[in-house]
Amino acid sequence: MLKAKTRLLSWYLTKYVSKEVLISFLAGTTIFLLILLMFQAIRLSEFVVIHQVSIRDVGKLCFYLMLTFLPLAIPIAFLFSVLMGISRANSEGEILALQVNGISLVQIFMPVGIFSVAVSFFCLYTSLYSVPQGNRAFELLYTTLASEKVMAALKPGVFVDFHGLMLFAEEIIPIKSEMKKVFLYDERDESLPLAISAEAGILRSLPSKGLLTLRLSNGSIHIDHKKLQKIQQKIDFDVYDINLALAPHGEGWREYSPQSYNYPQLKTRLVETVHDVTLNRLLQVELHRRFSLSFSCMVFAALGFFIGTLSQRGVRGTAIVFCILVGLVYWLAYVAATALAMSGWVIPWVGIWAPNVLFAILAWWCYRRYGTR
Repeated sequence: MLKAKTRLLSWYLTKYVSKEVLISFLAGTTIFLLILLMFQAIRLSEFVVIHQVSIRDVGKLCFYLMLTFLPLAIPIAFLFSVLMGISRANSEGEILALQVNGISLVQIFMPVGIFSVAVSFFCLYTSLYSVPQGNRAFELLYTTLASEKVMAALKPGVFVDFHGLMLFAEEIIPIKSEMKKVFLYDERDESLPLAISAEAGILRSLPSKGLLTLRLSNGSIHIDHKKLQKIQQKIDFDVYDINLALAPHGEGWREYSPQSYNYPQLKTRLVETVHDVTLNRLLQVELHRRFSLSFSCMVFAALGFFIGTLSQRGVRGTAIVFCILVGLVYWLAYVAATALAMSGWVIPWVGIWAPNVLFAILAWWCYRRYGTR
């Protein structure tokens, strides 16, 4: 009995604590992923209701989005699970019973700490490899759908760079793929740009053939000669078709965003952009962000554990309130530190890791203040 008490890590204690934390962690991760996905619900529903995108493609978009949310959802869910499990055990006197039997808070925390290390490395792997892959797949699929359902990319009263053309439409009717009071500036031929205005326009796309036709009606074409000695021309038309080339189905393309680079690609881009200070700083922030968010699980484990030992009543309510409060404060500190790092006020790694350091100090203070009583 005495031997079991003096052990820093006990199998039975590990099994007991893991049971308290694991179920809440899995449930919390699922809930937070769904909550984050709900913020995109209106945007995704537009694809189905207005642009008639198939449920299968929308399901893929949802899956890729949830994958990109993992680095944010996992740390918050882990904080929630630790707070929930430890608060329940403490409120029912189980933590006190273990202490009375000679088991210290450090021994009780060890299984949580080991679990947090495993979760951190899992989160790190997904951040470096799986999440960029999912983000890239989302970008390509979104681009492909935007090409096939081109009206999804257009907004009324807003200038849009539309396949190399600057397009403006005062009114858009998505269901009919129709536009009213259209203005188009075509500068694909830099020596002979065209300014086109029309009363109406209709989009017709054939993704299988890689074709998109913009049919304008009742308008005029203004030919802007760059040479001053040439006469400016105006051509009126009843019907005017503009044919544009699209990528075939499934071959949508767009430039990589920093979030879409996996670890080797990100390291390569850091070397390539060493002379571009702004872009290099952005990539450094992205790299350190992935490591910082992943290892925040260990910080949240310590902070959640020692806050949980202070909770006496209202287990679920207390855990949820503390989780929201800590998560909100951490996120605000993280956003502020990221902004400072991206603006160049602080070194990128200093700014990105600062919230983790501050919350680790807070966890240590909680342990020294209340954990050694």
